[in-house]
Amino acid sequence: MDQRLGQVRAAAEAQRRRAVAQRDHVIARSEQSLVDLEVRKTRAALRRQVRRRGGNDAAVLFDLDFLAVADEPAVVDTILRAALTATTALTCDLQLLAPDGVLRIRAQHGFGPDFLDHFAEVGTGSPTACGLALATGRPVVVTDTERSRVYTDPAAVGHMLDAGSRALVSHPLCDRDGAVLGVLSFHHSRDVPRGDLALLALGAGRALAGCGHSGVSRSPSVTAARDRVL
Repeated sequence: MDQRLGQVRAAAEAQRRRAVAQRDHVIARSEQSLVDLEVRKTRAALRRQVRRRGGNDAAVLFDLDFLAVADEPAVVDTILRAALTATTALTCDLQLLAPDGVLRIRAQHGFGPDFLDHFAEVGTGSPTACGLALATGRPVVVTDTERSRVYTDPAAVGHMLDAGSRALVSHPLCDRDGAVLGVLSFHHSRDVPRGDLALLALGAGRALAGCGHSGVSRSPSVTAARDRVL
């Protein structure tokens, strides 16, 4: 009888502990949700504040208050916004460097599934502007996709033309030491995109480094690099 009573009490105590743990977990999740919501509101407010001071989305990437509360998704979103608002690009894509040394599209605007599938993973040996930018650590300018010496793969050329990308600029995004963290590509249907591309790329690289993204490819001469036109 005493043994049975002890088992019942032990089972009741275990159930009570599980209930307490579940309650604490729910409370923690609720509190974290409130914190996350407040941080998102703070980021949005800081973006608006920078714009009111006369800056655009590119300026947000240099704002220390914004960077202090920005995580990688927030930085990625800001980079994409800046690429579309601070330049003449009609479409753009942001690729981040993965630990295996491959670029993968993290954010984009204006591209369909065929394009995204074909260029889902790009390495240093890929005959693409972004692959060359990754390999050299230098901006790559393509004035005519169809006649470019970069795009030697007919399938890649076809996907580019189908997407309306007849001219583009691919900028490596680097940290202060020259490590390539990703590539930001600006596309246009006729002319090479214009705007503060180099400044935007500089801010994007610093912002990615600041939020903890790290690359594995190191450019030997990023600071002295000039745009490569092909």
